[in-house]
Amino acid sequence: MKKTLIALAAVAATGAAFAQSSVTLYGVADVAVGKTNKAGLGLSNDQFQAIASNVLNNGNSRFGMKGTEDLGGGLKANFNFEGGINLANGAGNTSGGQLFSRAAWVALQGGFGEVRAGRTLTTSFYSVANWELTGTANYSAVANQFSFAGVGPRESAALMYNSPNFNGFSVSASTVLKGNCAYTAAETGNADCGTNTAGKGKYDLSATYAAGPVVASLAYNKVSGSEKNWALGGKYDFGTFAVAASYQDPAGKAKGFTLGASAPVGPVTLTFDVARDTEYKDTDYVLEAKYALSKRTFLYGVVMGDGKGKNRTTSATGWSLGLRHNF
Repeated sequence: MKKTLIALAAVAATGAAFAQSSVTLYGVADVAVGKTNKAGLGLSNDQFQAIASNVLNNGNSRFGMKGTEDLGGGLKANFNFEGGINLANGAGNTSGGQLFSRAAWVALQGGFGEVRAGRTLTTSFYSVANWELTGTANYSAVANQFSFAGVGPRESAALMYNSPNFNGFSVSASTVLKGNCAYTAAETGNADCGTNTAGKGKYDLSATYAAGPVVASLAYNKVSGSEKNWALGGKYDFGTFAVAASYQDPAGKAKGFTLGASAPVGPVTLTFDVARDTEYKDTDYVLEAKYALSKRTFLYGVVMGDGKGKNRTTSATGWSLGLRHNF
């Protein structure tokens, strides 16, 4: 009898431990049909094309798993693995060339905040995402003109700290130690950082305020041996519409500003965003329309353009109609 009671207690304890842990499978399926006025914006020619991993998609298709375990005392262990999928041909290993090149990290979280290590979205990406109006879509005028405070969206071998929220204020800091990888904006597709910046360190900082209708965030980053990058942006939600603006100063001669607005018009949400590089005299723009079919699925239409400038003698324009399903 005593052995039976001990066994039942062990089973109950095991069940309680499992109840404190969770693993979630998730993903995105995104496909569209689009066209450009000429070869550009990721399409090869002036013809209708089915697109599944392109600047004219709302986002790249992906699958992933994330989980958390309650360690007790307010401490949690978190993880996230995420890989890209091309819906046009079923190919995987997108967004960097490895199985989980979109995300592969583990973290400890508690009253002190979160400490994360692995391949992750950058501190500057999260900073820009706080106020950018399209939800950092592939066709974001902000990202296509200035990247994310001058750098790509992901980095490998990162060590990151995210603070708790103090009455709307939070900070984040990350670093890539020398001898590991550090991305520049031109190397966002290489999981091993390519050859140009391998071995160079990087640090990435942000400060964010988000309370009520106001969001503002400052991002600052620097790769060892190169110039600094920074971006200051904000958004104000008036209820019936929202406006966003930023000032961008990436490394090199480029610098400029962004300005946009988003508002529901009946069942459709319209967003218009402009990103102007005042040094190279070119302007990117995007007009987006979203129609929600459910909480997880929406139709979208987009018109975007990449203007003339000192580095471009002709402009490129394109449009697409697409469907995104989040699962």
